[in-house]
Amino acid sequence: MDLKNRLKNIKNWQHQSYEFHFASDEEHECLCCGHRYKGNFCPCCSQKAGIGDISWNSVRKGVMEIWGLSNRSLIYSLWQLIVRPGHFISEYLRGKFQVSFPPVKMLFLVAILYTLIYYWLFQHVLNLHIETSSAVTMWEEKNAGWSRIILSLSFLFPTWVLFQNSPKFPHLSIPKAFFITIFMSILEIMIELFVYSLGLLCGASEQVIASSGMVLFAIYYFVAYKQIFGFGVWGTFWRHAIMMVCGIFLWVLFDEFIEYAVAPDHPFRIQ
Repeated sequence: MDLKNRLKNIKNWQHQSYEFHFASDEEHECLCCGHRYKGNFCPCCSQKAGIGDISWNSVRKGVMEIWGLSNRSLIYSLWQLIVRPGHFISEYLRGKFQVSFPPVKMLFLVAILYTLIYYWLFQHVLNLHIETSSAVTMWEEKNAGWSRIILSLSFLFPTWVLFQNSPKFPHLSIPKAFFITIFMSILEIMIELFVYSLGLLCGASEQVIASSGMVLFAIYYFVAYKQIFGFGVWGTFWRHAIMMVCGIFLWVLFDEFIEYAVAPDHPFRIQ
């Protein structure tokens, strides 16, 4: 298969990567309530068809349910967000909630993972550090979940205003813009975790790590927004540029507030 056909297959997979299995005409007897029915789920008690005796697979599912990984897998959702970000987000916005782990919950779980890896593994186990004198940076890293929520809100209004009347979402609502920014914040944390991990292991400076993360994140943002809204390259570029400028301006204002709030002589200092 030549390169052109391979790229075409990848593009087609990005547009639709799921295979849904429809109900068959086979009749089942529910092990929970005894009702006989046709389909994938019992209409009386909602138990899934094909549930058998307790096995090692039951143990695996029980353990995975602790983190909500048994259905709408967190790992699978993160993988989809990396390889087809815009298409994956578009599917959620169009009502395909079952294809994704709950996004707000996913944001906080990824933030917890970031904190565990960055602070516990690298700094306490491997004794790898990035020297920083910024109180804002320290606060943002220790409060990764909340700082990303605030970052998302800084991009919310620019996204809602600039990407109205798009080919794919002609009437973009604020709630949809909110979930777009939440998904992108999750993607940013994963990019940041990857770049920081690679930078720490390679001994790179804080400036190199931060610059690399910003470039990679800007590329992902452009690709995702082009896939979500359907504008051309130029239409996506100038909207994306203005949105980033507005979002960064609002984030700088928040940074100034945090710098003031964490100051040692501030009467209501944030810990």
